[in-house]
Amino acid sequence: MEKNENLSRQKKPITTTGMLFGILMIVVYCGMAYLMIFSSIFNQNLPEYFRYIAGVLLFLYGIFRAYRLVRSF
Repeated sequence: MEKNENLSRQKKPITTTGMLFGILMIVVYCGMAYLMIFSSIFNQNLPEYFRYIAGVLLFLYGIFRAYRLVRSF
């Protein structure tokens, strides 16, 4: 029974499509973080403190996704 549990917990190898999608999402999250913090696009719709908090969180999540992508190799 333990052998079956170990087999199901093994990492699946990442495919080329999965890697490209992961890289694309990292770029999207970091790009949105840049837009939230440094761009004037969201000035009219969102308060300044919310833009900074959301920008930092998006950037940190992008870094986290990059870390997970690198760890999957």
